[in-house]
Amino acid sequence: MVLTGDSITDQVSPYLKWILGRVADVERRHHGGTALCDWFADRGDNLGFENLEAWAPHVYVVDHGGNALTPCMAGADGVALAGEAYEAKYLADSERLLEIAARTDSRVLFVDQPVGRGDLLSGTHFVFRSMPERHPGGHVRFLSTWPAVSPDGRFLQSAPCEDVEPGCVDGVGELRSPFPNGHLEALGSWRYARAIVDEFVVAGWVDVADVDVTDRVMP
Repeated sequence: MVLTGDSITDQVSPYLKWILGRVADVERRHHGGTALCDWFADRGDNLGFENLEAWAPHVYVVDHGGNALTPCMAGADGVALAGEAYEAKYLADSERLLEIAARTDSRVLFVDQPVGRGDLLSGTHFVFRSMPERHPGGHVRFLSTWPAVSPDGRFLQSAPCEDVEPGCVDGVGELRSPFPNGHLEALGSWRYARAIVDEFVVAGWVDVADVDVTDRVMP
């Protein structure tokens, strides 16, 4: 599996790797502040998606929230893309990744990050949501993390939890980091990772028994 994204992905990755550890090797293509375009060969060099073709990933998980901080997300004038040009760039890069994935018959899951403070949508919300309709057939799927971290599309700082969940203290845990709330706490990261794995199960990409953590001790 290839996991690509930004700082949110950095936080989710350890839990995702732990849950999937019995059935999947996870290749990291994520780093804080990056955009999807930072992980193609013309920007990422040997870490470019194109170099994974021989490995033939079963799944790409695309978890970019919409950063436009790096040169590949700037116009000819060096200014960060915005508005229609911004959305067109993320759409073009999503299509480019799907072309690479198609060479190895790989599945692709586009993940919509939770809403930010003030119920602000992720920058990739509309692009990622549109991808399965643009590419019907089941190889391309979309997952909203809203039910797990921001129910009904509303920002949520903390939530009731089970003692076995990380970050749960006396039945309550923090989902989001302190102000300005741009990141996740342990409970939010855990529930986010579980949402991705649950989508894998629904899609038939993994067997539910292989990702059962009931009798496993969390590291």
